Amino acid sequence: MGSQRCRVAIAEPNCIVTNEQPDAIGFKGSYSILVEAKTSRADFLADLKKPFRIYPQKGMGYCRYYICEPGIITEDDLPERWGLLYVLPGGRVRIVRYSRYFREANYAAERSLLTACLYIQKPLKINTVQGRKIQLSPVFGAEAKEKEGI
Repeated sequence: MGSQRCRVAIAEPNCIVTNEQPDAIGFKGSYSILVEAKTSRADFLADLKKPFRIYPQKGMGYCRYYICEPGIITEDDLPERWGLLYVLPGGRVRIVRYSRYFREANYAAERSLLTACLYIQKPLKINTVQGRKIQLSPVFGAEAKEKEGI
């Protein structure tokens, strides 16, 4: 989500107000970017069977990405309109394929998720960007520092 410069991002929200539990979702203006992290091919294949993957209008994210190490998912494996990000050595992220827009996304679920995270006082899950600096929440540990360009 870094290159997309989201103004607000939620990592692992774990709020049980929605059926879909994204690994990360970010917001910029009126659109959202969903990121699903996969550590194995089996995990990816299981994800494809979820109702909100089969019926894209039930899923969150105006843009949607899978993120994994190279080789777990290929461009040919991707559902229609999904993007792919590879995590490279040193933690760098390479965009393999950009997501195309999902105009029929479940925006009500996104609002419910964001509202629930705020309401149940999980601010440590929410990161906000101020200008060109990102404010990393304490959930990332004491060693977290401000970074530019996210």
